[in-house]
Amino acid sequence: MTFAEQYADAIAGRRVKLRKRGFALAAEAAPPTGQAALWYADAVLCVPRSGQAVARQIARLCGDESEVTVPWRSLADAVGVRDRAGNLRRYTERGVKALIDAGWLEVETVGSKRGAKTTFRLLAGDRSSECLGWIDDREWFTEAA
Repeated sequence: MTFAEQYADAIAGRRVKLRKRGFALAAEAAPPTGQAALWYADAVLCVPRSGQAVARQIARLCGDESEVTVPWRSLADAVGVRDRAGNLRRYTERGVKALIDAGWLEVETVGSKRGAKTTFRLLAGDRSSECLGWIDDREWFTEAA
């Protein structure tokens, strides 16, 4: 029995799912890369779960840049998490607010309604010991001999 014969049913099932989705792997599942990955590694420690989900997608969209312009609806679809009332956008807005309040993100919206352009800028947020965990000062601030 060949491989194709043995796994024909499983292959057919995956082929149907691939045809429905249109792509092999969801881009939203890919981890952040580049400069934004470093930002995400720090920001994720300082915000609640909604902020973590939003930070991951913004970092993924930014890549090597420090800002990205994307509609709110597209960002909410990328985050893909609904609040208790079933709203994607409201959950995403709460996550963005958590990032803004912590000093990790700046948002600028130009225009209104359907023509609005929203730019998300990554910022170096609060790196205090309360946020990132207790850090030994001697480890970070040693004098070179």
